[in-house]
Amino acid sequence: MAGSYIVHGERIVDGDASVLTALTLYNSGSVVERTLLATEVLYITDVVIIIETANDIQLLADSAAGGRYIVDAKSPAVGNPITIHFNTPYTCPKGVVPKFKGASTNRSMCVIQGFIREA
Repeated sequence: MAGSYIVHGERIVDGDASVLTALTLYNSGSVVERTLLATEVLYITDVVIIIETANDIQLLADSAAGGRYIVDAKSPAVGNPITIHFNTPYTCPKGVVPKFKGASTNRSMCVIQGFIREA
C-alpha cells in the first residue's frame, strides 16, 4: 500500500530516564532514524517495556498536561517485562511520536512496533 510503512520505535537508557523523551523511530529493517511527518499517523500494535528498578512508567501520545496515556503503570518485579499487544492498533495523533518515562536510575527500555500511514 502506498504511503504505509512498517516501523519500530525505541528508547533505551542506561541511566536517568525520568524525563519524558520521544522514542526514536526506524523503518522496518533500517538502522537510520526516521522522522514522522506532520501529515503521518503512527499506529502502535505492540509495546515492550523493561526497567531495572521497580518504578512508575509512562508512555504518552503527547506530553500535554492531559496527555493521552498509552501505558501508565507501576513496573512489575525487576526484569519482568510489560508486554502489550493491541488487537486494534493504538492510534497516535497525527504527526506525534510517543514519549517514554521510566526509572530515575539504572536501565530502562521501551520498544514499540507498528506502522505509519499518510493521513
